[in-house]
Amino acid sequence: MSVVAARREDDTERLELEGHARPSVERGPKSEGVLTVLRGANPGSLYTLDGAESMIGRSPEAAVAIDDDTLSRRHARIRRTHHGFQIEDLGSTNGTFVDGARVHGPRKLEDGARISLGGRTVLHFALHDAVELEAARQTYELMVRDPLTRVFNRRHLEERFASELAFSNRHKTPLSLLLLDIDGFKPINDTYGHAAGDSALRVLARSLLAMVRQEDVVGRYGGEEFAVLARSIDRRGTIAFGERMRKCVQDLRVPTERGPLSFTVSIGIAHTEGHDGSDSQRMFEAADRALYAAKDAGRNRVEIAPDPAAHSARRVTTPN
Repeated sequence: MSVVAARREDDTERLELEGHARPSVERGPKSEGVLTVLRGANPGSLYTLDGAESMIGRSPEAAVAIDDDTLSRRHARIRRTHHGFQIEDLGSTNGTFVDGARVHGPRKLEDGARISLGGRTVLHFALHDAVELEAARQTYELMVRDPLTRVFNRRHLEERFASELAFSNRHKTPLSLLLLDIDGFKPINDTYGHAAGDSALRVLARSLLAMVRQEDVVGRYGGEEFAVLARSIDRRGTIAFGERMRKCVQDLRVPTERGPLSFTVSIGIAHTEGHDGSDSQRMFEAADRALYAAKDAGRNRVEIAPDPAAHSARRVTTPN
């Protein structure tokens, strides 16, 4: 083949590739609205305005639910119209401001607007086309998810825990922290290989996500250690919840080249009823002590700390 013919063939191939790529990168209408938390609870959190109307407020039922006690439960709403997006204050106590000006009645949101709510929360409003929106979602997922297991990473877990604990203390509602650690994980890697160990972590993560409620939070806290935050479950219910997890895990089977792999977890629990002034560090320490107590007592069991500031744990279950 001549040099000229080869160049023509290369050019043809390049144009064909560009033709295939072009539909995915062509700019479309910037019709998708996105809010990003700049300041306040969980900075960096991203909310897509998918519906015709999105309410912002302190209520857990809000489409944009923000744990900030300077916000009203139903603070403001954003509506999608034929001409873009507009925001309206819903009679909030501390007001809604766009680029420094208080909102009185419906106000159109321009791309790049900054929305101040209450006394602490600042949101950034942006308009994206479909490709930009997908990229923003993927970037956010990379920020908050563990790449191996796809549950929340430790940084996001700690941020959510601080937010959930503040909610618990403010409203005097129960909150439970469950730390789970795979028993004998190093021998699993040594016997079955690291690929099988990674598979076990993924299977455990999927199982935890299937067991929890929508409002619960699952995160990977360490190498083979996971954490679950559970709202509004009393002490006895939390113990039963942990026991269900323990039994479910011991029944799991992970296929490997050396045959099915089974494993168990030990679980340590810290629980607050929301009126003892607990902080996240003390609760993590209490749950960690309970976890070590479960390990010392024989593994594959659940232990609960007497209270978030306790220095010991009490055995509550015995493995079958």
